[in-house]
Amino acid sequence: MVTFNGVNVVQGRFPNNEVDYVSANRLKATCSAPFEDPCWDEFKVVYENNEDLFNLQVIKKWWDDAYPNNWARLVIDFFPYGQMDRDTGSHLFSLKYVAEIINDLNFRAVYICDPHSNVLPALLKHCHVNYPVEDYLEGEYYSNPGEEIPYDLMFYPDNGAAKKYSEIINLPYRFGNKKRDLKTGEIVSYEVIAEKEDIKDKRILIIDDICAGGRTFREAATALRKMGAKKVDLYITHMMPQSKDFYNSNADGIIDEIHTADTLKIFSKKKVIEIDMSGC
Repeated sequence: MVTFNGVNVVQGRFPNNEVDYVSANRLKATCSAPFEDPCWDEFKVVYENNEDLFNLQVIKKWWDDAYPNNWARLVIDFFPYGQMDRDTGSHLFSLKYVAEIINDLNFRAVYICDPHSNVLPALLKHCHVNYPVEDYLEGEYYSNPGEEIPYDLMFYPDNGAAKKYSEIINLPYRFGNKKRDLKTGEIVSYEVIAEKEDIKDKRILIIDDICAGGRTFREAATALRKMGAKKVDLYITHMMPQSKDFYNSNADGIIDEIHTADTLKIFSKKKVIEIDMSGC
């Protein structure tokens, strides 16, 4: 879905399946007033499929013609192809080309949430990054005035997550390590890199950016429980559609609570963290 100043730019489809865009007058009614300085208009993408990228291009081209002196910002909380962030020889380095498509649209600012790695902010022009887990932890702190946040330890499910989040969150942490079958992709073993006394009776928050099926987090939570963890919660920024069963069942009770920024807008608001881009 693509919105322009809060208005969905797609109002339907023509019989031949072409997109029927909302009228130009409807969009113009939402534009920044000429006397505002600067005149900011906001495009937002809640990614559903690649058609969103095409619709964004069409509406931005219209805007460039109609308002050459206004400024435009793009908010795209979940940036597609984020995991394809390097040339592996077997997979197309697709993030690079999607980022180039966005750069070609010449936004004055591009706001994203919790990129998979630092490759994306390096590829995007005028990029601002938000990590909603910071809002979550701050909210937990302020919801318990006079107390610390309700966790003793942060836990990162692999080395990549540990490297990224330990630079953002200044709290004690441990991490895990998974081994996969290279042919099937299945996890064959999971190890917590910590002593038992580091985990026993601790209230732990597992943190990562993306959840697809949830197998890694199920394995991590199970390992932490076996080591005596008192409480195991999970925070995920981007929950994929195929993670619905995992999310709704709390991994069959292995995880106490799952919290998410729900950047794809597919879950209930019960455990969703509101994203604040004001600090970007």
